[in-house]
Amino acid sequence: MNQAQSIVIVGAGMIGLSCAVALAQAGHQVTVVERGQRPDDDNSDDALPLLRVSAINHRSRAWLSQLQVWQQLPTARLGPYQAMQVWDKDSFAQIDFAANEVGADDLGAIVENAVLEQALWDRAEQVGVTIIADAQLEAEPQAALNDDFVPGQRLQLQVVSAAGASKTTLLADLLIAADGGRSQWRQRLALPLTAWDYQQQALVAAIRCQRPHQGVARQVFLAHGPLALLPLADGQQCSIVWSQDNAEAERLQALSPERLMRELQIASDNVLGECQLLGECRAFPLRMQYSRQWHRGHVVLVGDAAHTIHPLAGQGANLGLADAERLTELLTQQPLPRWGRALGEYQAERKAAALTMIAAMEAFKRGFHGQQLLPKLLRGMALQVADKVSPLKRLLTRAALGQ
Repeated sequence: MNQAQSIVIVGAGMIGLSCAVALAQAGHQVTVVERGQRPDDDNSDDALPLLRVSAINHRSRAWLSQLQVWQQLPTARLGPYQAMQVWDKDSFAQIDFAANEVGADDLGAIVENAVLEQALWDRAEQVGVTIIADAQLEAEPQAALNDDFVPGQRLQLQVVSAAGASKTTLLADLLIAADGGRSQWRQRLALPLTAWDYQQQALVAAIRCQRPHQGVARQVFLAHGPLALLPLADGQQCSIVWSQDNAEAERLQALSPERLMRELQIASDNVLGECQLLGECRAFPLRMQYSRQWHRGHVVLVGDAAHTIHPLAGQGANLGLADAERLTELLTQQPLPRWGRALGEYQAERKAAALTMIAAMEAFKRGFHGQQLLPKLLRGMALQVADKVSPLKRLLTRAALGQ
């Protein structure tokens, strides 16, 4: 094993914590600094579903199992799905995917983000990761501002508590910025960013359905964006992600829960019958962005700090987890003097993967936007072809699995 190095990670979301667990298991000294607090630990069977969820594919699940995290997730909060249905509103176009068509038990699982983050937090503590919550990093260390990684040079970082009452100095060979789409470290290093605002919002909520979801993830393409119905562990509960233009999203949010659910039933072709809102409905702005440079000096970006994509395929979390897996793999395989080369290799590989996903999501979004007759007819034919041509369908299914 290579000599242990000191690594600081900013952000205790699922990407930052998965990096922390992987690096600590490899013997490195890891500290995570998080602005917020530990996720709520209410994982009881009767707890209301949380708003933010992720569709975890097979590749991500395998890595989380390797980290001994997946095994800690409460089965009562896991929603495995065995099939997917995708259709175009007011059209003949539909495609169905089934796990058994590719010899799998399921296509993935819907997991509440906070539930996964809590399991990662627990595992991080088990393997000796130091987590400092309600704090942030201050100062801009010179080693971070250098263009190259210099072996032997270390970052001097100051951790400041939220109240400003205490300060702690950390020395690190590497800083991993997993601090989200508005990454302060990406901004501090002035890393070039390409971004555009979709002028849309994603409405997210948990609902109870009249009809059982039967372990099927559903997505319908509407005039201005997709509506996803994601099956939760309870057979009659789903998480919804409804992308709409800003004005329409604001109109929907202003409706009473009963009226909102009626509009949802209409939009989803009443596929799950009458629906009841569980808790609140919130909206999040939709942006696409990617950093054109992923590392500088002794700082490297991972997950949403490096890229964010449209949620229409639910691949954001999987893309970030794949970043974390590859970055930690390269760092654990290489001695410190070769970390500069490892960071360059990580950037080249994962940036290409992110741009490929961004291009695919943009093609889907543009292809299924609007209700003009000819484009609608063409995409209907495309879905029908994909549904009928078995090799193509199997290829798409395996892509959904992360294979």
